[in-house]
Amino acid sequence: MKYKVAYIDEVDRDIRSFKRSVLLRANEKFDVIAVKPKPSIQDTVSEIFEHFADAVVADFRLSEEDPKVHYNGSDVIKQLLDIRKDFPVFILTSFEDDAVDKGFDVNIVYEKKDIQSDSKFFDKVVIQIKKHKAKIESAEIRLLELIEKRKQEELSHSEEQEFLELDKLIEGALDKRGIVPEDLKMNTNADRLESILKKADEIIKEVKKKENNG
Repeated sequence: MKYKVAYIDEVDRDIRSFKRSVLLRANEKFDVIAVKPKPSIQDTVSEIFEHFADAVVADFRLSEEDPKVHYNGSDVIKQLLDIRKDFPVFILTSFEDDAVDKGFDVNIVYEKKDIQSDSKFFDKVVIQIKKHKAKIESAEIRLLELIEKRKQEELSHSEEQEFLELDKLIEGALDKRGIVPEDLKMNTNADRLESILKKADEIIKEVKKKENNG
């Protein structure tokens, strides 16, 4: 199975360089989708989501060749994480300290030269994608168990809390903008949670459909 990785960069030669690195070191693992930054960061983020990418790799410097772009890769990553919690994201830079100074986890910041010398970076991308998918799938399975139990009997206090946390986790993984406050969820019934799972399943099916057609 190949994963889709969106690579954000404004420089054509750097896009070609990244694709060459994937071809040489991780061709069997990834399909690369090149995304050039648009003047509006919201438009760039929207395009990334339209591709149903499994992970995003962004160049730190995005405005060196396009004066209309007034943001950098760390800004894109922040917006992505504001929408989808814990989504697999990475920043590539020739100016590592600049990206780290933005307050990002050092584990997602890598120098461009590192990905050209070995395959460790791409191995880490695969690990993060698998961990993210496994976390969501595990939450869905457990939430379904609680939904079925709730239909038969009242849940314990700890189970109700787990119920809410799992619901929040799945919502955040899909789109944090749609998260419902917990005080409103307390009176929520299983039908609403089933609709969340249905939405998640539809997204997964759409991704698989695009992968098969791609």
